[in-house]
This record gives sequence, structure tokens and C-alpha cells, in this order.
Amino acid sequence: MGFCGLRGLCAGLLTVGLSLAAPARADGFFDFRGSLGEKGGHKRYVPALSNPLFNETPYITTELRPIYLHQDIPNDFLTRGGSIDLGAAELRIALTDRLGFIASKDGYGKIRFKKLLPDDSGFANISFGFKYAVISDPAQDLIVTLGAEYEPPSGNLKAGLIRLQGDGDGFLDLFVTGAKAFGKLGLQGSVGTNLAIDGDHDSSMLHYSAHASYELLPNFFPLVEFNGFTTISKGKRTVANFEGVDLVNFGSTESGTVATMAVGARYRFNRHFQIGAGYEFPVTEREDILNWRVYFDAVITF
Repeated sequence: MGFCGLRGLCAGLLTVGLSLAAPARADGFFDFRGSLGEKGGHKRYVPALSNPLFNETPYITTELRPIYLHQDIPNDFLTRGGSIDLGAAELRIALTDRLGFIASKDGYGKIRFKKLLPDDSGFANISFGFKYAVISDPAQDLIVTLGAEYEPPSGNLKAGLIRLQGDGDGFLDLFVTGAKAFGKLGLQGSVGTNLAIDGDHDSSMLHYSAHASYELLPNFFPLVEFNGFTTISKGKRTVANFEGVDLVNFGSTESGTVATMAVGARYRFNRHFQIGAGYEFPVTEREDILNWRVYFDAVITF
């Protein structure tokens, strides 16, 4: 599927969501604005910036989130460094004030290596699933959401002979995510397991994240975030002592825990549009393929 095909898929899913939500509002079932509508009642929405694949927002929203990230590969990696550039567009559609459809992974990436492996470019896998807010209390600015997302092997990104996307049987991600606001301060946390359906081919991972943002100036939210990635079941595909953190999966026979910190900010122009930028870096001795990373995104909420 080409880049135009990905955009067409996002546009098609969004059109379906609009056609479902708009006419059905009269019967009281569909609620296109989800957590941010009159029934949902939540007013503060400042989503996390880093770890966009796994740190899912607990709010039920209808949005398109274009993302660009640039990642530097450590010089002590087997390729003696390099970089990854990825452009993607996440899609979310609120079906009710508590139920939402999510597609948090897609995009086109380019990997450059300094030595050993050839440069390559290609498409990431496309994931999709649903989430449901089991607790939604706007009066207390509290929301807790459970979700599941399936990632079929639909991409074609490689590192030499190693298939990074589009191989194996895919993944099932199960997660819980929640948020609580205290005036201008907003907190969010999530934990989940990204389970390889073929455990002999790919590695399975526990992921966990925390986010804090504060409205320092009107509509300006500096933020700090923590992300952790721990292998809970090692693959048998690649004889290596590293993994791909959140972007790709090597199916390595030896890997462990990588933890990162991110700093950045969001600016909210209005309830429909906000932008974000940030910088992420490892805080553990183990880095795997992440030396540092920068993010730029936009959140277009309908």
C-alpha cells in the first residue's frame, strides 16, 4: 500500500465514522465527540507526545494526528550509528462517549545505517482496535480506559535481510490507560503488553508510560514524560542483544529494558487543533537503537 493508499484509508475510515455518527445522534447512541462532548463532559484534553504507538490517550475522541519523528541510532550499535525518519497519521473515531475505534500505527519510514547494513525505506504495519472508558467522571477530571489493538504484518520495512515489518503473525496489544487533572496540572499513565502472536518469531513486550503537563500560559502546556519497554518473552528470529523499542521488532534472542524521558510542549489553538514538539532520550544504560529522538505532531479533533 502506497502513501496515497494510507491517506485514502484514513480518509475512508474517517468518512465512515462521520456517516455513522452524524445521522445516528438523534437516537442517542452515537456520540461523535466522545469524551469531549456534552455527554462525555470532559474539558481538558492534552494528549501525551512521546511513545505515540503505545501510550494511548484514555479519552474517547474523533481525531487525526499526523506525526513526524527523527531518531538517532547510537554509535555503539552494530551499524556504528545511523538514523530513522518516520511520518505517520494516527486515527481515532468516537462511537459513543465511552467507546472508540483506534488506529495508532501506520506510516512510511526511512532507515539509514553508517556501516554493515544497507539503507532501506518502507511502510510500517497498520494497527487497529477499540477502547472503552470503564470510568469517566468529568466532575473529578478522571477517566480510565481499557483497550485492545491488533497489528497484522502489513508493512515491508527491512534492515538488510532482517524483516522489521510485514513478517510473522503480528501482535496483539492489551492496555489500560488513565488520566486525572488537578486544575492546570494534568497527569496520565498507561501500562500494557504487546504480545507476539508467533512467540518463536517476534519478541513480546511490557510497555508503561507516565505523562505530566501544566498550563504555564493560556493554552501553552510544557510537559515531561517517562516511557519504559521491557521484554517479557524473547524471540528466536535474530541472534542479537537488542530490540527495536517501540518502532520495530527484531525477534531478538537477548534483550531487556529500555527506559526513556521526554520533554516538550503542546500549544492548543482551540478545541479542534493543537500542536506538539519534544525531545526524548534514554535514562537506562541499555539504549538498543534509540540514542535520542525528536517529535513533531498535530492533533486535529472533530
